[in-house]
Order: sequence, then structure tokens, then C-alpha cells
Amino acid sequence: MRKKNNLFDKKSASDFVQCTTLAFTLQTVVSSLVMFIVSSDTAAEQSKISSIYETPGFLSKETLMQFLVVALLSAVIRHIFMSGKVVKVPSVSLRVILTFVCEIVMVGAAVWLFEWFHSVRVGHWIGFVIGALPCIIAGGIMAYKGECKENEEMNAALRKKQSEE
Repeated sequence: MRKKNNLFDKKSASDFVQCTTLAFTLQTVVSSLVMFIVSSDTAAEQSKISSIYETPGFLSKETLMQFLVVALLSAVIRHIFMSGKVVKVPSVSLRVILTFVCEIVMVGAAVWLFEWFHSVRVGHWIGFVIGALPCIIAGGIMAYKGECKENEEMNAALRKKQSEE
């Protein structure tokens, strides 16, 4: 009997939901914090810069749906590169790098497609990059450490199984 090779098993589904939920929550919390920190005068100015803040003091349903789409795409990208079921890259570092390169391209496309910034001022884009960079770096480090830990656990289990035989 042939072994089934599922592209999306129970662990992958759980990881997908966890990744989507985390990404969506972080996007919403960070955007809400920005609105909370700035005054109402600044909020009115922000609405001229970004469609995320079109309704000063609130995130619109449209923005929340856009965040959900970005979170789902983030989870898909993570599954493609990190599960080893779609793209089989043995190097953890290379998988993390490919994941985050695709994430950056996807976020750039979302910013352009959803018109999150209607300002063409370079300073606004620099601010966006500076704000996103710590998240990208922290996410990269966390993904790398998590993958290394998981690989070590799998290697330890394999060594244990081989020693038992």
C-alpha cells in the first residue's frame, strides 16, 4: 500500500490557522496603536497619507478585510517554504530567506494594490519601511530559531528510533 503524501495535513492546517491569526492580530494591533498614540489632528493628516486611516480613530471593514487577505497570503507563503511539502529546500537559512523575500514582495504588492499609501512623499515610505523592518527582522529570527529547533527535535527522534532498532 502506498503512503499518502498530503500537501496539507492536520499539523499544517493548525500552523496555517495559527500563522494567519497571528499576522492578522499583529497588523490590527499595530494599526490601532498608531491611531491611539496620535492625536485627532494628526489622524486627519494621516488619512491624507494612507487609506488605512481613512476613518480617523477606526479601522474600516475594508481595511480589516485587506489585513485578513495579507495574513492569509503570509500563511500560504510560510506553508510553501517552511513545510517542505511544496518547495523542498534543505537549508533552514535559505527557506527563511526565501519566505521573507516573498513576504516583502507580497506586502509591497498589497500596499500598491490596496493603495494604502496615496502619498508619493519619500518620507512616508521611509517611515513605513522603518516601522516594518523590526517586525521583519524579528520574524526572520523567530522563524529561523523555530525551524532549527524543529529540525533538531526531528533529528533527535530519528537518532532515538535508529538506536532502538
